[in-house]
Amino acid sequence: MGKRPAEEVVDGNQAYLKRQKITASVNAAPADEVCSARQLRKLLAFDQNAARSKHGIQTLKKFLDSFADPEDANAHRTSILREYLESQNSTNDEDKAELFLPDITQTWSFASQSNDDSLLSAVPAVLALLFRTISTIFEFTEYGMKLGRTLLLKRQQELIARGLTANKSKEFVISPVLRLLKELSIFDGGVFAKQVFRRRDQTFKGLARNLGLRYASNGVEDPRKPSVRTNALRLVLSAIKFLPAEAKRELLNQRDIVSALTKDIRDDPPFMVRDILETLKIHVLLDTKLPRDAKVKLVNASSLGRIAMLYRYDQPDNDPTTVKKAVDEVAHEFLVLACTSPDVGLMSRQSGFYPRGIDPDDIHGVDSDESFIDLGLDSIEWMDKYTEKVPVRNTILSDFIQNLRPWSSSKQSELLLSILKSAPELFADYYFGKKDFSFDPKLTSTWMGYSAFIFSSLQLPLPEYFGHQERYARLPPPPAVVLESILPQPLSQKVLTRCLTQPHNSLVTFFAIRILSIAMSKLAKALEMYQGAANGSGSSLWTQAANRLADEFCKRCPPIKEVIIAYRRMISTDLMQREAVTKLLVLYFEVVPRIALDAKFGVSAALADCLKAMDDTTLGPQDRVLRAMELENVFRFAQFSPGMRWFGKADGLSVSPFMAMLKLSAEAPADLPLLKLKSVLLSVVEENQILQNQTTISALDTFILRLRELDDSAHSSATYTFLDDCVSRCAAKPVKYIFALEEICAEIHKSEGIQSAVSLLSLAIIEQWPFMVKSAQDVALKETATFIARYLAASIKIHEDKRVIKNLIQKLAAETPENSAARHTLDQTRKLVDSIEVPDAKKIPLRFTAKPETNTISEIEKSKILSSLNPESGNEVEDHNALTKWTTKEVDEIIEGGYATSLITLLSSNILSIRKEAATNISKFAAKLKESSFDEKDQIWLLLSELVETAKQVIDQEPLSTFISAFASHALSVLNDPLHCMYPKINKFLTSGPIWPLDKIPLMFKILDESPSLDDAHYMEMGWLLAYMHVGLRTQADMTIYRKRHVFEKLFSIYNSTYLAPGLRDKILKIIFRAMSIEGGSTTLITRFSAMTWLQAQVSLGAGIPLKVLMETMLESCDQQRVRNWSKGASLGAIKVDTLRF
Repeated sequence: MGKRPAEEVVDGNQAYLKRQKITASVNAAPADEVCSARQLRKLLAFDQNAARSKHGIQTLKKFLDSFADPEDANAHRTSILREYLESQNSTNDEDKAELFLPDITQTWSFASQSNDDSLLSAVPAVLALLFRTISTIFEFTEYGMKLGRTLLLKRQQELIARGLTANKSKEFVISPVLRLLKELSIFDGGVFAKQVFRRRDQTFKGLARNLGLRYASNGVEDPRKPSVRTNALRLVLSAIKFLPAEAKRELLNQRDIVSALTKDIRDDPPFMVRDILETLKIHVLLDTKLPRDAKVKLVNASSLGRIAMLYRYDQPDNDPTTVKKAVDEVAHEFLVLACTSPDVGLMSRQSGFYPRGIDPDDIHGVDSDESFIDLGLDSIEWMDKYTEKVPVRNTILSDFIQNLRPWSSSKQSELLLSILKSAPELFADYYFGKKDFSFDPKLTSTWMGYSAFIFSSLQLPLPEYFGHQERYARLPPPPAVVLESILPQPLSQKVLTRCLTQPHNSLVTFFAIRILSIAMSKLAKALEMYQGAANGSGSSLWTQAANRLADEFCKRCPPIKEVIIAYRRMISTDLMQREAVTKLLVLYFEVVPRIALDAKFGVSAALADCLKAMDDTTLGPQDRVLRAMELENVFRFAQFSPGMRWFGKADGLSVSPFMAMLKLSAEAPADLPLLKLKSVLLSVVEENQILQNQTTISALDTFILRLRELDDSAHSSATYTFLDDCVSRCAAKPVKYIFALEEICAEIHKSEGIQSAVSLLSLAIIEQWPFMVKSAQDVALKETATFIARYLAASIKIHEDKRVIKNLIQKLAAETPENSAARHTLDQTRKLVDSIEVPDAKKIPLRFTAKPETNTISEIEKSKILSSLNPESGNEVEDHNALTKWTTKEVDEIIEGGYATSLITLLSSNILSIRKEAATNISKFAAKLKESSFDEKDQIWLLLSELVETAKQVIDQEPLSTFISAFASHALSVLNDPLHCMYPKINKFLTSGPIWPLDKIPLMFKILDESPSLDDAHYMEMGWLLAYMHVGLRTQADMTIYRKRHVFEKLFSIYNSTYLAPGLRDKILKIIFRAMSIEGGSTTLITRFSAMTWLQAQVSLGAGIPLKVLMETMLESCDQQRVRNWSKGASLGAIKVDTLRF
């Protein structure tokens, strides 16, 4: 219709006669003060007027908010709320269920029908607040249960789903529903959590999307005004906290929810990040009931990478007054636990340096006795295979660690080091993946950080037995894999040589020297392990592998001449670097002598320079210690030089190098004993026959102890000069002094051929003493005489030939002027014997003393092993209260809460009345279960019915066999979980007959001898069988059945399986120990099953200390007389000694 022409308008007011759009603008009235329950009912009564409905909801909200005020008394408000809640019951005609708060739920339904978003938001918000208020009042628990059941009805679930799937922009509609579900899940310790999760088609609808609705404003999110993501996170975390293990496992299988949980964690506020990580740590990783496969759903490579991004988290904390851990620290603790704990995280069982897919004990075709050419390591096809890539079992960790940046963060470095220490198989895999990372010497923060990480990683110890279990394998690991943990690929010969030839970057050179030193030390340890494996196996393969490892190391190691050039280039004041490089030179000769001889090094000149530097009186304490350590290394290096003149004085030096070593050892402080220098001294002393080595107390240590008593004065230098001359003469012509000693012995002992324990140095001192008397001053002579007297007195005390020493003292005194101080000192020598201090005999470094074998097991170690075998678990406490408690519980709670298991266990009670009462209660519960709507009721009813019929045969005369009740209780948990690997076998067993045989162990042969119901589930089935057999062995009657059914023969055979899954051997040992704890059990094991012979065989194969403890305990707990008769009079003490010798 067209507009009216202007000329038709007579009155101007007619222009405003157009129909106006009418909008009912109603200002929201302020919330009323609630004075009575009647007023509250009136305000909340259903009304189609939205304004009045909102007014009532706001009034209730204000009323509930007042409960949070601690200053006001809540007694009156509590009575009003109680009266109101008492009146709020009605019936839902649709499903005949009890409906609580019908007016509020009807208002909610009306808001949904009328698309009133504000009312649709207000109702769930006030219901969540009501739930929170009820939770704080213990007497209101009943009302909370009613409200929870109402919210779980179909109509309310539809309203909840409507709110959860609202448009993304309507956060004010979504958040209240999420808060309501969270309060419902955590109410009364999570009583509704499982039911909320069962209705996840409605309650978790759109949850993955809602987890992505982040806080969009500027600044940090306020905890009092959380975003949709925060509310959704709180819902998911509350479900994780309170759901039982099976439901939690199903929740973690929801890939979209679990992925969204950590997807935006870097943008979450600090309080939420802490809550996420702490909840996942406590209720997922540390939940022992949750299987590992469920945990891996959460901690995968992508989620770990997202959590690792928290190392760079920079959002400020809104609550600085409360002292809390930093977000990066919380993330670090979570990642360390998840990545390094095999029991709680994603780490799989691994075999150290043996790659996945190979059997290190398979020697088929290797070292055979047939007349073929022995190819050694070349006959093993996989030995040289892993030079570029190595297959690992921990693939998730392998992907994760490649994305870490240890050079940029100390915590990431700590995490990566922890992972490599816990899973050594990842060592080679990590460095194979870092070939493109350049280690060229550039003094940048990245290079320094990466160098520090490599150094720390090389400090990690080699895995015991190279990762094989409990003993060395028959075949060595691939040398290329071992080499990556010693000198990884980024440290090539070219790169290390460039690092050593940096004249202006001493820090780069220092890093290279330290890294090479730790690599050399680690190689020495690896070669020692190879030698130990070769000695134990008798195979040449380990020796060949060690040689190949050393060859590959030498190809990657820089030539020794580069190290020598770096040492010569260093200035004399750079003490720390000089000490490090001299230590590296020593390691070259000790570990890889094949390349150490490629260059010549004038050690005499270097030694002279070091000795002169040590005489510098201006050195501070720390500098003197570094000088001493450098000098010790040079002495050790000189030991490898065939042309070293130990007893020749260099220009500018007062004593020979050997005497300088003695002086350095004597002046070394207690906290710097210079033990390596002692080994050099001992080698030179024994080679030149200077001091005897026949006494139990070291003559060298005794001599050094006397040198420590000399004063640091000019007169002591005269003593050192005299002793240096005596030592040099003794080393130059030892035969001369040997003949002199033989003459003295023949004169004293009146016979020839007597070998006396006397040091040749003592004879040299006697020979040179007259010249000392003629040339020395009185003070210097007295000082030297004092040293000689104390030295000879100590020689007598360490049990050198006393008569020979006395003869030498007499000769010394005869050559000394009478009435001189020196003569008086020498005459008092024999009086010093009792008071003179000598070293401890335990410190003697004799070469030919055999190291005693330690066959005994410490009590602490034994108690730890016995506690791990859990001997107390045989005395389970019977829960008689279960006879009455189950009657007040729901069916699902009886089964999942352990009440049904307790009733089953009571069938094996020693008390007749308890057994009968238990059978009656099980029958009653079976009838109640049959009438319920429980999902697995038919199978569990059949199990309980057959159990009762079986028990009725014997419970009037004796307890039901423990293994029968143990089987039933373990089968109950299987039937409650249809995904369990034993579910098919249990159902097939139940349908085989109404009564179980009492003299057979259920399903034992079905599990051990037949194929599993599910692929790759054989060891899972076996673990279930061993678990219930361990619980089922408690009495002598049980032991009798186990004996008749050949249980222990089966267990011994299973234990020897090469491919047995981890943990099963421990379960077998627990069953054996349980049998030993039964009266007569140890005797039966020894006499009927030759258990002692089997244990000895296992220990000889390297089974470890636990089996030794079992052997010892078995001998102690058996019937000594019967075993002695059975063994035809063998001594049990001798058997025990032979046992511990393995």
